[in-house]
Amino acid sequence: MSRAVRTKPLPSADPLIDGAVAGDRRARRALVLREGPRVLALCRRLADDPDDAFQEVWARVFKSLDRFDVGGTASVGTWIRTIAHRHLVDRHRRGKVRGVVLPYEEIPAPLASAEDALARRQRSHALDDALTRLSDEQRRVVVGHHLGELSLGQLAEAEGVAIGTIKSRLHRGRAHLATLLASKLSERA
Repeated sequence: MSRAVRTKPLPSADPLIDGAVAGDRRARRALVLREGPRVLALCRRLADDPDDAFQEVWARVFKSLDRFDVGGTASVGTWIRTIAHRHLVDRHRRGKVRGVVLPYEEIPAPLASAEDALARRQRSHALDDALTRLSDEQRRVVVGHHLGELSLGQLAEAEGVAIGTIKSRLHRGRAHLATLLASKLSERA
């Protein structure tokens, strides 16, 4: 009976990835700081408990980072967001939450004036509210495509449906989102 032998991963062009694969805590923290904001945005929009989901995603990323294809066409950011999206879809399908597995530090927000911060927060709340009004299928596709920067093919694979279905969900989701946001803006005026 033959056993699969795991070979040492090839060095990447990014020393941060090499350090994270080797288990260097500073490299892992830096990778979370660099890629974390987009992952956190996905978790906030697709999970009932975004902090737990965020930690679960990073546990999966670090567990499989040595399998990232440094010579492939995807960037490490796209690869991480694909893992995040798939995990969030699986989590939604399971309908239950696993325990906390990876501590993380709060990602610092860029400094801004109070007015800018308030306006950004209001837009974010309006968007979050509008996204919650989309169907689950539409929300996952809209968020995955626009925030997660996942291709339609990646979304189709993660959702387990045909690419035409993804296109339809994306089109209908965008149209519904635009209508919801327009009505929000007219309420404020």
